[in-house]
Amino acid sequence: MQNSRREILVSIAGASTLAAADHKPHDHEHAHDDQATASAALSGYSPKVFTAAELNTIGALAETIIPRTQTPGALDAKVHEIIDENLFTRKAQIPSWRKGLATVSSLSKKLFKKEYADLSAENQVIVMTELAAQDPFFKTLKDATAEAYYSTKEGLMTELGWDAAKPLPEFKGCAHPEHLS
Repeated sequence: MQNSRREILVSIAGASTLAAADHKPHDHEHAHDDQATASAALSGYSPKVFTAAELNTIGALAETIIPRTQTPGALDAKVHEIIDENLFTRKAQIPSWRKGLATVSSLSKKLFKKEYADLSAENQVIVMTELAAQDPFFKTLKDATAEAYYSTKEGLMTELGWDAAKPLPEFKGCAHPEHLS
């Protein structure tokens, strides 16, 4: 069953509430292209802040949040590289990222005895759900992933259908009922 990005993010956020209540990982259905998660390969990119292993983990985490579906995923948009570039100019945030990555590694090893990037997509969702339930790094990661993804051609043009050649006559904002106030 193919899920939309919105459904996946809602399931992770909703599951974090449930996981906080009973502290048990939940099994989730997850639309994911395993080819995209085989590796967050650096493809010639020279990390500025993270090690290659950390960058690989960030790529896998971002791909869990925005997986490839009918549109490109976070790895396709090189979100992990954008996050690395952004943190290079925001050095004060680097320690919290390193702490968050250590938490992810600890959770992955505790639950599955493997690093996050080496887990199956289903097990990555379980770790992500636990992370969302217990660590503020999840919000930092989710926000940075969305910000980076929607600053790319893949996010803006391919997924959202924005055409840079045509100005919008009006921007009405988000039309989802749950976001209207």
